[in-house]
Amino acid sequence: MGFGIILCGLALLIGIEAGFGVIGYPLICYGCIKLSRVHDDFKICAVLALLNIPYSAASGLTIFGVLPANNIATNCLNVAHYVFSAFMFWYFCMRIRAIAKEGDDEKLASNAVFNGLMAVSYCVWTLAVLFIPFIQNTIIAGLLVLLKYVLIIMGIFFLLSCGAKITTPSQMAKELADEIKREKKQGSKK
Repeated sequence: MGFGIILCGLALLIGIEAGFGVIGYPLICYGCIKLSRVHDDFKICAVLALLNIPYSAASGLTIFGVLPANNIATNCLNVAHYVFSAFMFWYFCMRIRAIAKEGDDEKLASNAVFNGLMAVSYCVWTLAVLFIPFIQNTIIAGLLVLLKYVLIIMGIFFLLSCGAKITTPSQMAKELADEIKREKKQGSKK
C-alpha cells in the first residue's frame, strides 16, 4: 500500500541534516502516492513531502561547506521546512485517524492523534528556538535533537502498526489486481 516505502523514507530522515532527506522525502512522496490509490487525500502529503526537499539539499550542502551557514536563504528554508513538516505529519496522521475510525480501531485512531500532536509540537518548539534567541542554549538544542530521534522511532512503530492494521489481505489482493489491470492496459496500448 505504501506504508513500507514511507517507513524507509522516514528512517532516512534521521540524517536529514546530512542531506539524506533528498532521498527520504521522495520515498515518502512515492509512498503517499501509492496510498492515494486507496485514499485520495494522501496526495496532499505527497506534495508537502516534495516541498521539504530543498531544505534537506541545502542542509547537506551546508554541512559539506558548499553553502554558508546561517544566511537568510538557509534560515528561510529552515522555517519553511518546519512549517511544511508540521502540516505533512499532521495531515498524514489525521488521514490515518479517519481510516482507523472507519475501521472501528480506536487505538490506532488515538495513536494517530498522539503522533500528529507530538510531531507538530516538535516543529513549533523548533521554530520557537529559531526565533527567540534567549532560549537558544545547549540544553534545549540537545532536547530537540533527542526528541527528533524519539519522534522518528515512534513514527516507525506507528507506520508498522498502520501497515499491520490497515493493510488487510483483501486490500492487498485488490491492489495487486489493480496493478495487473494497469499493466495489461499499458501493454495493450503498445
